[in-house]
Formats: sequence, C-alpha cells, structure tokens
Amino acid sequence: MDRRVWLQWMSRLLGLACAAVVVVPGVRYIIDPLRRKSAEAHDFKRLALLEDLPVDVPKNLPVMGSLQDAWTHYDEARIGDTWLVRRSGTDVPPEEAKVEAFNTICPHLGCNIQAGAGDNAFVCPCHNAKFKLDGAPIREKGYANPAPRGMDSLECRVVQDEASGQWWVEVKFENFVIGSSTKVVTGLLLMFTYSPSATSAWASVHYIESIPGGSFIRGLHYFTSQALLIVFAIHTIRTLVVGAFRAPRELIWATGLLMIPIVLTWAITGNPLPASEKSYAQIEVESKIIGSSPVVGPVLQRILIGGDRVGNLTLTHLNFLHVALLPLIAGVVLAIHISQIYVHGLPQDGVWPISGRSRPYFPYQTIRNLTVFSVVLGVIAFLSWNNGAPLDAPAGAGEGPSPRPEWYFLFLFELRAYFTGEYEFIATAVIPAVVLILLLAIPFIDHVLPSKASRVFRYSLAGLGIAAWAGLTWASVSRDLNDAEYQQAKVDAHKVSVRARELADANLIPPGGASLLLEMDPKIQGPRLFAEQCALCHRHDDVAVEVDPHNDAVQPASAPNLTGFASRKWLAGFLDPEQIDGPRYFGTCKFGDPDEGQMVSALQDLFADLDEEELAEVSRKRDLIVLALSAQAQLPGQQEADKQDAAKIAEGVALLNDGELGCTDCHMFHDSGEPGMAPDLTGYGSKEWITNFVCNPSDDRFYGENNDRMPSFAPAGSEPAILTPDEISVLVDWLRGDWYEPGDAATSPQAAAE
Repeated sequence: MDRRVWLQWMSRLLGLACAAVVVVPGVRYIIDPLRRKSAEAHDFKRLALLEDLPVDVPKNLPVMGSLQDAWTHYDEARIGDTWLVRRSGTDVPPEEAKVEAFNTICPHLGCNIQAGAGDNAFVCPCHNAKFKLDGAPIREKGYANPAPRGMDSLECRVVQDEASGQWWVEVKFENFVIGSSTKVVTGLLLMFTYSPSATSAWASVHYIESIPGGSFIRGLHYFTSQALLIVFAIHTIRTLVVGAFRAPRELIWATGLLMIPIVLTWAITGNPLPASEKSYAQIEVESKIIGSSPVVGPVLQRILIGGDRVGNLTLTHLNFLHVALLPLIAGVVLAIHISQIYVHGLPQDGVWPISGRSRPYFPYQTIRNLTVFSVVLGVIAFLSWNNGAPLDAPAGAGEGPSPRPEWYFLFLFELRAYFTGEYEFIATAVIPAVVLILLLAIPFIDHVLPSKASRVFRYSLAGLGIAAWAGLTWASVSRDLNDAEYQQAKVDAHKVSVRARELADANLIPPGGASLLLEMDPKIQGPRLFAEQCALCHRHDDVAVEVDPHNDAVQPASAPNLTGFASRKWLAGFLDPEQIDGPRYFGTCKFGDPDEGQMVSALQDLFADLDEEELAEVSRKRDLIVLALSAQAQLPGQQEADKQDAAKIAEGVALLNDGELGCTDCHMFHDSGEPGMAPDLTGYGSKEWITNFVCNPSDDRFYGENNDRMPSFAPAGSEPAILTPDEISVLVDWLRGDWYEPGDAATSPQAAAE
C-alpha cells in the first residue's frame, strides 16, 4: 500500500471516528421517547357520585390533575377522559357496587371513542372501531375491526367520603401506547426541541439537557463555537505569516477573512438563545456596540435583536440568523474557499509560494485537517462530558453583575472606553473596518513591497494584532478581577442559577415561563424583600446590613432579630429573662421598657427570688411552653422533632391553657384568655399567623394600639398596600424556612411553598 492510499484510508477512519462522537449521543437523543415508559400513571381521581351514574349507560367524564408537558408543569389540567359504566343495579349496596372505567383513547390510532347505539356501546369515529359495553372489541362476520385490542380499562373503586357519607367513584388514570409510528415521529421532532420564545426558551434548553445525550450535544455545540473562533484566528495568522495569500490565492485569503466576522456573528447570535439573564445582558451590550456604528449600526442592531433593545422579537431574530441565514452565508463562503484550494492545490514541500507541482487537497491536506480536528474535538468532547455548556438563571430572574460580552468581544468592549460619547464609533466601526480592509489588501501590499520588507510588515502586523487583542482583553478582565462588587455579584448570580436549575430539575416550571421559577421562590426572593422592607428595624443573620449613622434608612436594629422566628431556639432565647431585653429581642424596641411593655417585667418577675428547686421547676415548665408554642408554627424544619415530642407538647399546651405561668393573663390561646391585650398565641408562628401579622400588626388580634411603629403591609380597606399578597407569602415562607429543596416531594411551585 503506497503512502497516498494509506493517507486516504486514515482520512476516512478519522472522519468516521469524529462523526461517531456526535452521532452516538445524537442517536440516543433522538430515540429517547422510545426508551421512556409508555404509560403515565396518576393517583386515584374522584370523578362522580355513584348515585349520578345510571345503570349500563356510559358516562363520559374529564380527569383533572397535574400535568408535565415537556418542560412545563401544570398544577391543574385536563389529563384525559374516561368512560364510566355502572354495571350493578341500585339494589346492590354501594360498598359492593361494580363500576367499570375505560380510557377514551382508541387503541388503534388514538382518536377519541364516542358512545354508540345498541350493541355497539362504543364507536371510534375515525376508522369505525366498535366496542361492547365491557370494552371488548366487536368481532363479527363481514366487519373488520381495526382496533388491535379492546378499550384500555382503568383501575376503579367506590369509596365513601368520611365527611359527607356520600359514595364516590374514583379512577386511577393512565395513558396507553397507541402505536409505534407516533413515537418515532415524536423522537424525530425532539431534534427541534428548542423553542425560540421568551417564555419557553430557557425551559426548552433545560429540557434538552434532561434528555440522554442532550447535555453532551449542547456542550459540543457550545464549545465548538468557541473553538471555531480560535481555529480561524490561528489559521488566518498562519496564512498571513507564511504568505499563503499570494496569487493566485487572493480569493482564498479574502473568503477566509470573511469567515471570521461570520463565525463571530454566528456565536453572538447563538449565545442568547437560552434566554438566560447573563446572555440577555450580553446581547444587550453587544448590540449596542454594533448599533453605535454610524449609518449602518442602527440598522444592523434592529436586524440583530428586532429593535433598539432586547424584546419579544429578539429570540425570533436571533434564532433565524443563527440557524438559517448565517449557516447559508457561511456555507457559500466556505464552499468558495475550499473549492479554490482544490483548484490551486497545496505546495509539495509546505513552502509558500508554490514553485513546483502542487499536491491535491485529498488526502494530503485532508489528513492534516482531520488530525487537528480530532485533537480539537477530543478536547471539546472532554469539556462537554465533564462540564457541559453553562445555563445561567433565566432572564427576568433579577439583577446580575454588570453585563459583559463574551471573551472574544472583550477587546472591543474595552476599546470603547477610550472613545466615549460621539467618538465611540471610532472604536466600534472605524478601527475594525480599517483592520479588515488592511488585511484584505495584504496580497496587493505584498506584491508592491520587497520580499524582506513584506515579511517584516506581515510579522509586525500579526504581532501587533495579537498584542492589541490580548492587551485590551486582559485590561478588561483585570479590572473585573479587582472589582469586589462585581465579583460578589457574580457569586450571587451563580447562586441564583443553581437555584433555578434545582427548581427546573424538579419539574416546577410554570406555564408562565422559567422566570416565574424564581419570582415566587422564597429562598431567592425572601432575603431581597426582607432587605427592602424589614431591615430598617429588624435584622436577620442571612441578610447583611451595613449600618450608616448618616443615613436614616440604614440605622441600628430597633426590633427583634427574626432569624429562626418561632423556632424552639428562638423562643428559648425570647423566654429567657436574661435575653428578652437584649439586642436580639425586645432590647431595642419600646417593649423592652418596663413602662411600655409588660412582657419583660412579667418574665423577669416569674424567675425572680426562686430557690434552686423552684427555678428548675419553672424552667422545666417554660421549656414545655417553648415546645408547645413552636409546635403551633408547624415549621417544616422541625416536624420530625414535633412528632417525637408530642407528649411534651401536649403538656405545654395544657400549661398554656391552665394559665399556670400567667401567659393567658395577657395573651389569648385558643379558648383561654382574653383578646386585645397582647398578641393571640393561637397558631403562633404559622404561615397564617405571620401573614395576618404582617398585613396588619395593629389588628386587635396582635398589638392593637400598642403597636410599635411597624407598618401595615397590606391593610384592609382603601389604604394602599406596601406588599402584594404574593410578596407577603414569599416573605413569610422565607422567614419560616419553608421552601423547596432537592429531595423534597414537591410537584409545583405552590406545593414547594406550602
């Protein structure tokens, strides 16, 4: 086998190996629907009263329940329909009644089965499949039933409601396989899983990553776009240095140069498609850089993002440019580029210009390209497998760090700082245009200059270009590295991104879009609301507040620290006579003054002048009351502890009701005590209690006229509300530590918050 044949076979083998890196995970991605379970089962759903079902008369009823539609979760949606048939008469006791349930989907091709007439109890109108009252397919002479089997039966039961005593029919609903063709089509359509909509783009990208092979394919796509820029830049520099642009290869040089802005634009249009907060901010900056160019800048900006700023048309425009227009342009330019290489060939000895007979492109240049490509692809595959493409928090999740473009655009971002205001176009248009024109003119400059002068010019130009790009990029990066506020904002943004993916992994994306994941998430929004609305007086260990004596809005705490409010630890400190008038409780508000509030003096008097035995007994009873009060809150973090201490809690409740320690002298607790003197302790610390307290602390149930400056955040009547009901709910859940964490059995954002 001669060298040329060997290189040809090696080229083919390398090509197949490179293709396998993409094809294997791609096949897994496409066939994923075929690998999933064909039936989706739900819990029993209560559909109808037994008395409402006539005997042997089919009744069609919808089934409502939670629904997961790809990446979107619906708490209450129509998940299907059933046919119910009561087979036992009214003389049969309800507990022995027989009811059959059938799925309305025809097992032939999935149409909805309708009620028939006579012996044909059920009929599918699409292809005339007929079924008996018991769901069996009708088989008779002269009639070919297209249904492969009978109607799919559903598990059904008759149960009695404990409260009303009525008998209900409940069905365990599930959907069944209707045929393989639908699944194959669905698998093919999953190749186009991405949804270019502001409400569904982020969710669809997250959904892609949940499909086997999806994360790897997305990683390949992401890192390849970065690698293309690097490879094209290296290729251009090498071509410039070795002089591979000389006649008759001017067109090869020009098309190669044009590929750089095309690939750059390709990357710019692709990065924002996940609709993340970071990518939206980046395209906002990048589009402004483009839009600052005179004359054509605003036009290009509108083409890029659909207007003067990122909006509803942005993803539509970017998706069209990224998947349709730019690939077409790149394909045409690249075809011209490669065809010219085929025409003019390569040097025998690797030295330019070609002095003798040229080599054919295949296999000599092909094997070189594939070797380099294999190495690059190996690195990309490694990064994709171990890291994957980043997916930041969805757009609309909140403020992140000041936006920066991607690394390859940082040099232009930095260059703008030297040409501000009306001169900005020099950085964004004039300098890039001059550089591009100069590079395009290199073949003609080289033809004019002597050989040595041309070489010095080309080497200097390449070195200057690399130094300028690296210097400007590093200047931008180093400034950010030394900006503590920016770095902290990046850390905070990363936490938000992690949280968004936690919620999305639990299938909690609501129909309104992924941004709503975090909009009502207590873990993320609770600290923000607390800092904005509560930190003027209160403190919380998880919310940093910098006290400024010259700023009335940032003063030392003047109300209790709410970290762990209503928990056993918090109440143990609050009911400690040595801590209650300290800085974490009433020490900074008027209730710490014996003349203003009776709580401090009453508690301290309770523990005063006691011998050791009496002190131990009062402390024991106080600890029982702590358990009882904290149990009223039903905090998620101590549910197991409350169950274990049920007997002690009951003893503490009895102490509260008996008024032995004087609690009900001022407070009301269930039926004990009188309202109006001090906050009602019934349900103390529960979501309902805190919510009502935040809405109106001056209500008679709480502090009434004794309220110490706390505003009513949602008062009844015509007074304006400071917070919406949803915001209050989020704030209360955060104070109670009540939010979804991975491993919790939550199925919706609402369930995660309740």
